[in-house]
Amino acid sequence: MVARLFLIAVLASPVVAWAQDDSKGTAAAKGSAANAGSSQSPAFVLGDDVRKVLQPFFASINKADVSRVTVEMLTESIVQGKVVESRKATYQIASKHPNKFTIYLKEPDQRTRIYANGKEMVVALSPEAYYRIDDRLDLQQAVVELPIAMGAYPEPVMALSLAGVDPSLTFLGGMKSVEIVNHGKFRGRVPSVQIRGVQNDAVSWDFWISEEEPTKPLRLLVDLTAMLRATKQVQVPQGFKYQIQFDFLSWRMSGEVSDALFAFRPSKDATEYKSLDDYLQSVAGAVAEHPLLGKKAPGFSGETLGEQPVSLEGLKGKVIVLDFWATWCAPCVAAMPVLQEVTSEFADKDVVFLAVNVGEDLELVKSFLEKQDIDLDVVLDPGGKISDAFRADAIPQTVVVGKSGVIESVHMGFPGADELRQRLTDELSVLSVGGHIESKPPAEEEKSSNDADPAGDPKRK
Repeated sequence: MVARLFLIAVLASPVVAWAQDDSKGTAAAKGSAANAGSSQSPAFVLGDDVRKVLQPFFASINKADVSRVTVEMLTESIVQGKVVESRKATYQIASKHPNKFTIYLKEPDQRTRIYANGKEMVVALSPEAYYRIDDRLDLQQAVVELPIAMGAYPEPVMALSLAGVDPSLTFLGGMKSVEIVNHGKFRGRVPSVQIRGVQNDAVSWDFWISEEEPTKPLRLLVDLTAMLRATKQVQVPQGFKYQIQFDFLSWRMSGEVSDALFAFRPSKDATEYKSLDDYLQSVAGAVAEHPLLGKKAPGFSGETLGEQPVSLEGLKGKVIVLDFWATWCAPCVAAMPVLQEVTSEFADKDVVFLAVNVGEDLELVKSFLEKQDIDLDVVLDPGGKISDAFRADAIPQTVVVGKSGVIESVHMGFPGADELRQRLTDELSVLSVGGHIESKPPAEEEKSSNDADPAGDPKRK
């Protein structure tokens, strides 16, 4: 067994302080040791009952050489006790100490996977796009230093899922309190203990661990509401709650784990990019290929927050800028003021801006717009019917429909305020006067139609 970080003073003393074994220490552990005694992160009293539960469980992870874990993640936004937005995702994680791992995050509209074979890392952003990273991470570093965001709050999942790491650095560092709040039957079946922690940054969590042998994690419920309110980075409405639930569907720290899991094999159609920035630049902005580009826009109808009906038929003869967005999508929110600014400059030239909110509740959208001080009459698309019709599989996505009803331009992602402002201004300058970008002018369409015989075969010249 390779010597690793071990839980000595952390769980052996009633006052939390960090220590490592003599054979291996890490900067992360030393940083936690310093913070544990600092004024920013004062030491707290850890009860004997908590220590007796956590010590053997954390030790089983710390001593492990391999792991295979599946976790279901549920992210919920709650207003006045009602769930107004819910997103599910799944983690599939495998690791082999000291530096081999694969982390697969399956989200509704995205598939992201990290491969680390001990020599290099590969980030597969989708089956068609990936990039390589020369730097290597050991598993303890991977808990907090993943090269790309893997979910809303991945650190506790990684701390409980990667072999040979020290979970106490995540679960006991920077804490105000950790205590047992209940012993009972998890989901009415599994004997379990519920532990509650409150961090110095105002994040709180509830953690259910089985009391059957072998001890396993069952559920981790993280509440980020107080942290969001304390940082004042976003305006949190009254009665709002934001939480993430992690259910451990399978979990083992023993057995066989094949090295094949850590090897990346690109498909023949996959494109290798130099970096994440290289990939983002390639997909942001106007795209040359989209299934509806140059075709008639699909019919749609909906209702605005002001309860006004809106439809493609009712906007006939106008240039329509449809922006598909959601409150949780930071690039969407960043792009919205630019889209509103540019389209307002062309409002007297029959240009209409429709911000189509995808999959969210009326109350959540209204509250969000009020708190962010955004004056916009949004079109609601709670069931995703409009976004599906326009093939808006990922957001932010902006679709520009010309006066003839043809989709003239599609923008993916947020390339930055200046680039988006210039690009959209150029497009609307052409389209607002009846010009064309992707579609043919009416005269060319008529000529093309006349060049074909009734059977549909081109006439020979």
